[in-house]
Amino acid sequence: MGRFRDDQGQASVLLLFGLTLALLALTVLFVRVGGANDLRSQAQTAADSAALAAASALQDEAAQDLANGIFPMPVYEEDAATERAEDYARANDAVLTDIRASDNTMGRNGNIIRVEVRGALCQKELEEGAGGQGWNDVVCDGEEEDVDTIAGNASAIAIVHPPNECDRDGPDLNCGGSAIDDVSGARGLVDVNLVDEEGEYTFDPGSVVFASGVTTSCGSLGVIPEACATHEIINEEFPDFYLSAGGFRAEQGSDHGHGQAIDYMVAPLGGKPTGRMHQTALTVVNWAIENHQELGVKGLIYNREIWNPAKDPSGTFPGTGRPHGVNAGNTEGHVDHIHLAIGPPPMR
Repeated sequence: MGRFRDDQGQASVLLLFGLTLALLALTVLFVRVGGANDLRSQAQTAADSAALAAASALQDEAAQDLANGIFPMPVYEEDAATERAEDYARANDAVLTDIRASDNTMGRNGNIIRVEVRGALCQKELEEGAGGQGWNDVVCDGEEEDVDTIAGNASAIAIVHPPNECDRDGPDLNCGGSAIDDVSGARGLVDVNLVDEEGEYTFDPGSVVFASGVTTSCGSLGVIPEACATHEIINEEFPDFYLSAGGFRAEQGSDHGHGQAIDYMVAPLGGKPTGRMHQTALTVVNWAIENHQELGVKGLIYNREIWNPAKDPSGTFPGTGRPHGVNAGNTEGHVDHIHLAIGPPPMR
């Protein structure tokens, strides 16, 4: 009986010792998991800040244009966006590892910016002889493959919303009915916020070039002399009817790639024109159709309708042309701009 009691006592001690080891292991596991979650949370904060900072470069550009009375067409600039993203990532103990831009307007402005960051701290298994500490937070000097375990990678996406409902009252720019007194006030008209998805199109820096606001000179549009002459006639006939204009861009399958097309923006890129801008656009379109021979107009597209004198009768928009881009976005469907093709046929 005495020997049995001794064995039972030894078993109780072993059980207690085993439970203690198990609790210690669980404690270490919880500490590691908790530490990893903290690192991920810190990295996500850094990614959010970096994405918003990168987008703020476009926001500042748009605000400056508004303050100068110019309709803003902010375009993603990688150097400016990267510099701001790096600064904010560093301020939040992280390192910028990737940045890219996209949009939903055929790659034309890159107003949706995605960043990836890596936390400047990671959980790394220490080498033997490090004071018995199995794991610790250390500075991540190497690449991810150089460490046994790394936590703290994150990504975020920010979007810049240009001002809505912009039009012109003569030469004066009006956006959302708000008076634009200075850059600070203009900045409030350009929203920046985080989103969950990137844009449909990867940003292409060579996809479009817009002149700064309304211009009666076509020197910056890069179009052929015939298109230039037509542009000047239209501006004389309908002064200040558009927000900004775009001409040549590197698209060989389009009249733009041959300097034979001009886009007249009547709404913010990707947006819809105000009622006044839309009615003025229809007036310009119908005047161009009526005078297409004298103007050298070989075709036009506006508000999901295409007209080509070689295929369509003269008449009044809407209804004269054929459906175009019915299921496309506002830019591809030409809701936000008039596309005017000028020069020798065919229309491309």
